[in-house]
Amino acid sequence: MLNIDASTIVALPVDQLGLLILDDLIATNAWNEYNYLLGVGTAFNKNQAVSEAIAEAMGWLRARALIAREPGNSSDAAIFVTRTGRQVATDGPQAFHASERLQGGTHPAIEKKARPQFLIGEYELGVFASMKAVEVRVRKLAGLAEKVTGVDVMNMAFGQDGVLTDQSAVKGEQEGTRALFAGAYAVFRNPSGHREVNYAEVAEAAEMVQTASLLMRILDRVEMRLTS
Repeated sequence: MLNIDASTIVALPVDQLGLLILDDLIATNAWNEYNYLLGVGTAFNKNQAVSEAIAEAMGWLRARALIAREPGNSSDAAIFVTRTGRQVATDGPQAFHASERLQGGTHPAIEKKARPQFLIGEYELGVFASMKAVEVRVRKLAGLAEKVTGVDVMNMAFGQDGVLTDQSAVKGEQEGTRALFAGAYAVFRNPSGHREVNYAEVAEAAEMVQTASLLMRILDRVEMRLTS
């Protein structure tokens, strides 16, 4: 059973508590959710706040497919730790949290490119594919030739007389937009095109993908302006 005091259990964020419970489920070979919660109630002298916190964390584990109902068992309370759950328990939650960031809320064009790569641990390819998608869209919207590549695509598209530049915006915003696109491309896309990049911090790769998502949303507004 969880070797944590009651006040800590109640104070922990649901995801942190859920991951502790995941480890405990594996260590104790627990297979019945009802009995597990019953045991918690007994261990903590039927502390309602503790029981509810742990029940909430169990729900969090279910919602993320880290645990699931055991097939072939007639009991609704029968559970097992899924493949994803065991991987998270073995490798740590970093990659899981990074993938969670890309689930919902990310621009559809970026999620389609990056999320499958993150799910198989190909973080570099996820970043590369995301920034490539931005480059392709900028080139298409600006009508630039294929021979224009790299940072030049961003500088020409968002330059002083660029097709995608909002001429009604103040000069600082125009320059800032150009610098944002050109800088993101140079820092995130170029390295992967020339050498192998090892993302020791998976969260960093996820944040790069989220930056590409932000650029795509800016391009949504650019396209609306161009077609209105």
